[in-house]
Amino acid sequence: MELGKFDVAYFGASCDTADKNQQFAKKLELNYPLLSDTDRAVAAAYGILNASGTRAQRTTIFVDKDGKIAHIQTKVNVRDHGSEIVEQLKKLNFPLKAKPADGEK
Repeated sequence: MELGKFDVAYFGASCDTADKNQQFAKKLELNYPLLSDTDRAVAAAYGILNASGTRAQRTTIFVDKDGKIAHIQTKVNVRDHGSEIVEQLKKLNFPLKAKPADGEK
């Protein structure tokens, strides 16, 4: 099962500039937005800045439809992370997208 089958919004975020994120997304042909947290305020609020306060640790935060944090994954294996996210969404019982009715796209 792929991530796109879940009824969830997803995006990436980093402490890099918007231009750098755009170049990164284009290089990797990402199909989701990358947000820029250049002042590191969001990373600091989530407690994921490194010891020097210059970079955010790779972290995945699952937020439910009520806006509550359902799970935080701090051990991110970049190679397998897509399938790890799908497995966690299943464990958390996140909903699948509704199937279109016959004749709908």
